[in-house]
Amino acid sequence: MPQMRQRRAGVVINVTSTVTLKPLPIVGIYRASKAAVNAFTESLAVEMAPFGVRAHIVLPGRSPETRFGANARPHVRGMDDADYAPMLQQFIRSVQEDAGPVTHASDVAQAVWRAATDPAARYVFPPGKMQSFG
Repeated sequence: MPQMRQRRAGVVINVTSTVTLKPLPIVGIYRASKAAVNAFTESLAVEMAPFGVRAHIVLPGRSPETRFGANARPHVRGMDDADYAPMLQQFIRSVQEDAGPVTHASDVAQAVWRAATDPAARYVFPPGKMQSFG
């Protein structure tokens, strides 16, 4: 940051998730970690603007191309409390059956490129078909 301030130029881009846009069961800790990055980036954007430094957030949506689901399963399985079983099963079903828009790696790359190169662009970028969430 000191070098960007001195040059009066620079761009910070953090990639989080559209999971921060609505409350969801089971993934509260994950959502909170992503929301913290969003809040930090929003503050950074305000703090660094007078120095010509921009900060952007890219919010990818559901992406079957990633290993997110496979990586999350061991952590979800740890929730063996019977009280949560119906909620957990419903959540897993809803994720598996979701036929809504998906985000591809190329969508994210395009959003990051735009954030890096377009000074007039807004600072939140839901890539690809997730554009309506901005």
